Amino acid sequence: MLGSCTNIKRDNIEYIIYGTYAGECMGHCATMYKLEKSKLFIDTTDSYFDNNGKSITFRGDTLNKEEFLKAQVVKQKLPELLLQSASKEFGNPDSHDQGGIFIELKSGMGTKRFHIDTELDKIPIELKDYAKLIMQTTGFKTF
Repeated sequence: MLGSCTNIKRDNIEYIIYGTYAGECMGHCATMYKLEKSKLFIDTTDSYFDNNGKSITFRGDTLNKEEFLKAQVVKQKLPELLLQSASKEFGNPDSHDQGGIFIELKSGMGTKRFHIDTELDKIPIELKDYAKLIMQTTGFKTF
C-alpha cells in the first residue's frame, strides 16, 4: 500500500531506492540505486521513466564496497521529514528541465515515494543537505 505507513523507523527500512532524473535530456537520463540490507544495485537503463518510478528495473548489478558505504550514508542521513511524511512531492521536480530526485522507502507493508526538486531554494530547509548528498552521490549535474 503506497503511503500507508506514515512513520518509518530507520532500522525497519527493508530497502531504499534513491536517485536523480531529468526528463528532457538526451541519452542516459536517470540513475537509480537500490540499497537492501547487504546489497546495492544500480539501474542506468532509464527504467525510472516507465510509470514514474513505480517499476524500476534492477538487475544483478551489485556495486563495489565503496559505493555500498556511500549508500549506507544516504540511508543513515534520511531526514526525519521523510521518515514521518506520507508519499509527497517537494518543490516542482523537473517542471522546467532542472531534474528531480526520487526516493522510495519500503518498510513492512508500506511503501513511500518522494519526488524532490533539485533547486534547493524550492524545498524545505530540512531536505536541503540531503538533496545535496543525493546529487553528489549520483553524480547529478545541475543544468
